[in-house]
Amino acid sequence: TGVTLPPTAKELARVGAPIARHALEPGDLVFFDTRRFAFSHVGIYLGDGRFIHAPSRGSEVEIAELGNAYWRKHFNGARRLVGELPGLVPTAEAASLAAVR
Repeated sequence: TGVTLPPTAKELARVGAPIARHALEPGDLVFFDTRRFAFSHVGIYLGDGRFIHAPSRGSEVEIAELGNAYWRKHFNGARRLVGELPGLVPTAEAASLAAVR
């Protein structure tokens, strides 16, 4: 897409539009306090209360449940980037743009 995103979870938390947990959509970023400071971990919401994330450096990417007690306790908020940042467009719009090109 040509969009450059910040390299850390804390910096990513300042990008896009804040959204409520009940309004999450697939592709939204979900943030957690996993290191005793806000926005220290980020995942990508998949839908149905699940998100994908890398639990730690060098470990395998996994799918987790937002409803899990640990993640519920450490949840800091969410941000929507698609449709909010120039260059990031919703999937249907992206598909129609690709068809035009």
